[in-house]
Amino acid sequence: MNTTIRKEVEKINIDEVIIPHAPLKAYTSYRTGGEADFLSIPSSLEELRLILKWATTKNIPITVLGAGSNVLVSDDGVEGLVILTHSLHEYHIRGLLCVAQAGLPLDTLINIAIEHNLSGLEPLGGLPGTIGGAVWGNSGTHELTITSYIEWVDYLDKNGELFRYYPLNESANYRTSFFKEHSYFIYEVALRLYFNKNSSLARLQKEESRLKRLHKGQYDLPSAGCMFKNPEGLSAGRLIEESGCKSQSINGAMVSPHHANFIVKTKQETTSRDIYELSEEMKQKVFEKNNIELEREVHLIGRW
Repeated sequence: MNTTIRKEVEKINIDEVIIPHAPLKAYTSYRTGGEADFLSIPSSLEELRLILKWATTKNIPITVLGAGSNVLVSDDGVEGLVILTHSLHEYHIRGLLCVAQAGLPLDTLINIAIEHNLSGLEPLGGLPGTIGGAVWGNSGTHELTITSYIEWVDYLDKNGELFRYYPLNESANYRTSFFKEHSYFIYEVALRLYFNKNSSLARLQKEESRLKRLHKGQYDLPSAGCMFKNPEGLSAGRLIEESGCKSQSINGAMVSPHHANFIVKTKQETTSRDIYELSEEMKQKVFEKNNIELEREVHLIGRW
């Protein structure tokens, strides 16, 4: 299959695109965690295919990181190969379709769409992460999820084979997706938006969405977003607050005073283990008070 965005590389030296023993702190929103056994930052489809085949041939696990939000990387590091997507950031507009590679930041994509008089994604303004990560985790708000606008997704399997997925109006489950369930690598996403000649109003709506998150303290300190999924019909943040966890802390990992479902990092020396231990205490207290088992939304990566 031909993909819609392609940058051909005639010859790639695998030793130039694989970095051994690479620290991951700088690539996560928490700025915590250990090393990747191997790290690669592909900038083209051909590089991506090559490193996927390399990892498969060596029978080592593959972990994908976008902007490093919504994840907690183990202090003991990550086994196998970690692929960073931020150099896969090309895009183009085709009528009502906004087509972007997985590493393009979601907030940047929303701005690009508005510049081209395309709307629909404004309620997601201010959400951290990449378009690939948003699709993988079915990011959204109470108003909508990213799945609502997907026309197709080009993805690769572990052998580097390219496929195209059409949702066919399927509605993905809360905070999960076809890709999360099958461990495929998202390469490119096409979103079908709608024409809106009032770009000024669209920018205002997007900015209002961003400011709502700002006023809730979501950007004050390093965090990974909501730590737990909302149980059906309930608010995880409210359950955590009612269980007495708000502002509780372990070595600088603290339940946010603004939003109890956020764990923020308040000290430079705070580790991933500190954050994890605090999250476990939150789960336990909610279970003791309400007999509800919270399900983690932040993805644990590495040797836990």
